[in-house]
Amino acid sequence: MQRFFPYSTLLALAVLAMALGCPDSALDDYNLGVDALERGDTAAALERFESSVAKRSSDPDAHVNLGVALLGSGQPERALAEFQRAQAMLPNDVSIHVNLAEAYKALGRVQPARTEYEYALRQDPGLVEAHTGYGQLLMETGQYPAATEQLLEAISLKPDHATAQFYLGWVYIRTGRPIEGTHYFARGLRVDATSVYGRIGLGESYLARDMPADALPEFQKVYAADSTNVQAMVGIGDCQVRLGNYDSAQRILEIARVRAPHDARASKCMGDAFAARGRYPEAVALYRDAVVRREDYAEAYLGLGAALEAGGDLVEAEAALKSALVHSPHNPQVLYRLGQVYAEMENPQLARSYLEMALDAAGSDGALRARIRSALDTIPR
Repeated sequence: MQRFFPYSTLLALAVLAMALGCPDSALDDYNLGVDALERGDTAAALERFESSVAKRSSDPDAHVNLGVALLGSGQPERALAEFQRAQAMLPNDVSIHVNLAEAYKALGRVQPARTEYEYALRQDPGLVEAHTGYGQLLMETGQYPAATEQLLEAISLKPDHATAQFYLGWVYIRTGRPIEGTHYFARGLRVDATSVYGRIGLGESYLARDMPADALPEFQKVYAADSTNVQAMVGIGDCQVRLGNYDSAQRILEIARVRAPHDARASKCMGDAFAARGRYPEAVALYRDAVVRREDYAEAYLGLGAALEAGGDLVEAEAALKSALVHSPHNPQVLYRLGQVYAEMENPQLARSYLEMALDAAGSDGALRARIRSALDTIPR
């Protein structure tokens, strides 16, 4: 029988299964489960592997594949139990350790996941799936240099590994290198053009580069295939706001907020749409909703500060922008907006200080640098 890494399939080894003495019906269920995994039917795979395990509980491969199906259906605790049963039978099997790591990762148990990945890589340094999974774990815990190292190693071992390309694309977005992110998402999509994860990532990389016209078709492709995908809806809404299509943005963001009422970004983007039309009280309420749902949401605090400033509430605007700085201390937009608030509060010393910090942080953003210099010209020395 065949052992699977999560979300990947190989050929079922019926000959080995027969050698191990599997009953015919257990083997039939097992192979039908393999077929279901290969065509992406997790529910059918789950049913078949459960039946196979019930008929032959001593088969470690059936337990592993049942775990894979459980993980794919959003049941990581049950998946972990199946992987542990398989490990008790085959304690040194490297692939089982990778599956254990995936289950721990899905449960948010970072240290056990790290331990399993590192064990697997000590036993087999060329194990691409271990490098990829470990890279994702490191990315999700903010360890971007280490994540980059793991993912680049995975790609060097298997250049057409789409998942590693996608994870690396996200690392680059999160570390302020969206051009590199775009490159890796595009590379991955050449291998796996149907990947929702990759398509959403490509759209986000374009948005990070302030290219909403390029991002919009990527989100629309996902939405056309699955009209329940909230990430695609919010991405479309974000693009439409940036393109000035506020009514279209509001319509799709309202749907997203109904489907996912706790989605902070949907509230933030809706706030952007109202703020752009000068509807500041409504914008403020939406930004406040966003930061309640995600306390570290610097962009929502920035929007909140700008909307409060526009509405004349400078004290509250200052507080919101200071909150934004806590979570994004070198954000030039936040620094610039704070400088403007202090200028309106008639505090030229603080205004100039924050505007100068904004200029230092603006890098090669020519348009922003021009706005900052213009603002500085109005501040008395």
